[in-house]
Amino acid sequence: MVKEFHVSADPARAVRAAALALVAALAAGFAAPAFAQDTQAAPTFASTRAAKASAPQQGGTWYVDMGSDKNSGFVLEQRGSMVLLKVDGSDNVLSLMPVPGQRGDTFFMDYAGRMVLRVTQQGNVVSYIHNVSGSPAEPSAKAPPITPGAMTASLDKMRASAANELTKLAGHEVTIWGTQSFASDEAWAADALNILVLGVKNANGLAGKAASKVEKVTVRRGKAPKVGFRDGELTVDVNPDDGRSGRVTPEAITNALTQSRNAG
Repeated sequence: MVKEFHVSADPARAVRAAALALVAALAAGFAAPAFAQDTQAAPTFASTRAAKASAPQQGGTWYVDMGSDKNSGFVLEQRGSMVLLKVDGSDNVLSLMPVPGQRGDTFFMDYAGRMVLRVTQQGNVVSYIHNVSGSPAEPSAKAPPITPGAMTASLDKMRASAANELTKLAGHEVTIWGTQSFASDEAWAADALNILVLGVKNANGLAGKAASKVEKVTVRRGKAPKVGFRDGELTVDVNPDDGRSGRVTPEAITNALTQSRNAG
């Protein structure tokens, strides 16, 4: 169960968001009348499940993050079944994993299992980027698609970060192979890394320190999603062409490790 945080309303936030949005829209070259229109609806667990794995790049929405001291924000984009986020001033692009919560809310987690956003049933967005207790984020302007170049750099950093997380869990160095083969499906590879780390964390939270057996992880394309574990190698097969049904789940990774632990 994901813990919920309740954020008190700021009566001035709507005015501040509108002013910031106007400045940002004009600076970015957006037409002034359009900045409050045609923004992409906030993604949800249901919208990601219903979407195809890939879709044309139609851009996202720039949000003003009320938890930022610098009145900055982030771009949130649903691209097919992927949800991408880029914080103002950063070159990193995060692929977020949706987790259903209470009362129809959706929580979006990063590769390390940290909560980044919450989207309420009403479509309101709460950001935990700058404030661990959560702050409102206001949709303010339509944003261009997140660039593939930034995604490539982010994917490599995410692979390194995921390997570092697994190394900490295992107590020894763990390497990750195969993400480079997803050059045309970078968001898919990033999403697979999210699921991988969460699955190993869940297994390691049980008695037995299951992660200590993992020495190598190989992510590869397959006809159907599948997880295997043998001789220290965890293999994760995914099929980007099958949409959400082509993904493995954190539970499948947890089960592969715990079954091996019980057998060993």
